[in-house]
Amino acid sequence: MFSLITTATRYRRYALASLCLLMTMPSMAQSVITLNANGSSAAAVTLRYAEPVRLTQVVSDSLKQRTLTEPPYWLGSSLSITTELKTKQALITQLTQLSQQHRDDAVISGSFANTAQWIQQHIHHQRLPVSIDIDKVRLNKTDNPLLNGNYQLQLANRPTSVVIIGAIEKPQTMKWQPRMAAKEYLAQVTPLTIAANSEVTVIQPDGVIQQHPIAYWNNNHNDIAPGAIIYLGYDALFHDYSGLNQAISSMLINRTL
Repeated sequence: MFSLITTATRYRRYALASLCLLMTMPSMAQSVITLNANGSSAAAVTLRYAEPVRLTQVVSDSLKQRTLTEPPYWLGSSLSITTELKTKQALITQLTQLSQQHRDDAVISGSFANTAQWIQQHIHHQRLPVSIDIDKVRLNKTDNPLLNGNYQLQLANRPTSVVIIGAIEKPQTMKWQPRMAAKEYLAQVTPLTIAANSEVTVIQPDGVIQQHPIAYWNNNHNDIAPGAIIYLGYDALFHDYSGLNQAISSMLINRTL
């Protein structure tokens, strides 16, 4: 498993690079935003702008399209590029190959296959590391990039669950509980024999990656927000799955609510 410091640093560099890209792209004829104003289950609408547009304007216009009385779940709301993720198929291929390599153990083989299937079904586009919270966007210039091109904006509804995925038989959706730590969620599933046992990776609903300790010797409470993903990494004495764990964690930040 990789360290929180390394992950946080990579995420900040990725965020800065993505924001710079958004702000420096040459002008196009229009910017097109595919909007899910009432969560993913509602019909999408299209917002069109004749020129590049600031995120604050798009979020303001999107709120006018929202018909639900409760405000969006800002922590889980997201902005994505509509092109297909280039690394997604390579990761699915790797997981499929691992499933075949472990076909003598049905549970481990099934875990790799089920993880691949979940990623295929739930990860679609590259999520940009920008806050959608209208107050943050208005107050901070760095949170208000110039959008130029085609995007998907999701105003999420507050979820009532978390997802556990990785070194378990198959991904599980658990009811979110206030102040419940990763170790307590994991107590409701059966880890594989090749599961990491000292910490898990938590992808919070805003895409931020955190490492949460789960062993008796390093156990420390960390809050988990509704809609988070708890990724239990693959680990084994004679296999190094650190690269795989990093690839999966990096892919999971693109999940949208």
